[in-house]
Amino acid sequence: MSMQDGRILITGASRGLGRGLVERLLVAGAIVSGCSRQPSDIEHPNYTHFVVDISDEPSVVSMFKDIAALKVPLTLLVNNAGVSQVSLGILTRAANAEAIIRTNLLGTFFVSREALKLMQRQKYGRIVNFSSINVPLGSAGSSLYNASKAGVEAFSSVLARECGNADITINTLGLSLVNNSGMLEALGEKAVSDKQSNMLKPKVLEVDEILHVVNFFASPLARNMTCQTLYFGGL
Repeated sequence: MSMQDGRILITGASRGLGRGLVERLLVAGAIVSGCSRQPSDIEHPNYTHFVVDISDEPSVVSMFKDIAALKVPLTLLVNNAGVSQVSLGILTRAANAEAIIRTNLLGTFFVSREALKLMQRQKYGRIVNFSSINVPLGSAGSSLYNASKAGVEAFSSVLARECGNADITINTLGLSLVNNSGMLEALGEKAVSDKQSNMLKPKVLEVDEILHVVNFFASPLARNMTCQTLYFGGL
């Protein structure tokens, strides 16, 4: 079995990076499912969209029942959905803090857990979780966001070890600044410049660069690459 034999699931698929990944994978002939809190206007015979809040565990469980019923094995999961933070820690309200943790950490865990149930039955699967270069950089204004992404890296490492006896890999991709993702607009020019000054490779990422690494992790030739975190931007 390989990625080409099955279904790809992209979370946060209605806009930004998630939508860009979906569109390119469909052009490449893949069978793709996406989910987000909002409907998608992507219409393609190989695309199925689920309106799901990944922070809501019952909704995630229900989605995976529907995915299993589609009878095309889930071979690749890309956990892209996330909530950003642009505020100092002392100014971050409890409701915002909870939304960041529930979506970025618990939501990614819920989706990964349910995907692993399917992948373990078929003894094959690839999971790519998105983290951020903010974690090692310790970027100001993103304390809980950084904490949530560090948590993703930590549980990815453990889950990878827990399913190491099957042809399942779990890796994490630490993104830097991404074009057309809403990230640049949220940060503002000075914050973007400050972040870029701390990176060896500060150029803004395009979707194709990210997809290139996702394809690498998903490749049968990367079957021994697991439990890794790879950062764009250099440190």
